[in-house]
Amino acid sequence: MKKNDLNQIKALSVKELFDKAKLIRKELAEVVFDKNMNKLKDLKAVSKKRKDLAQVLTVMKQKELLEQLESRVESQESSKEQVPSQKKAVKSSSKKSTADEKKGEKTSS
Repeated sequence: MKKNDLNQIKALSVKELFDKAKLIRKELAEVVFDKNMNKLKDLKAVSKKRKDLAQVLTVMKQKELLEQLESRVESQESSKEQVPSQKKAVKSSSKKSTADEKKGEKTSS
């Protein structure tokens, strides 16, 4: 796979990459079959197809991880906006729970 091909792969969506990986797997199976039947002239074709598949799967995984990271960042940003009002509620509920725990310790002794 040439550098231009790799740039084109990076521009594809995750679904298109999945389809491309499926196609390469099918081609790889055919190449391996031809190699085993001694019909294949280019013996490096198997390793080339495996390399192409690995590159497609790598780009696909990178895109998936990037989407997950972006969603985490967005959720953290939205939770930061809600934090000031939640802190007061957490503080008051934690005071109540510690008071309840102390009462429970005295009665259980």
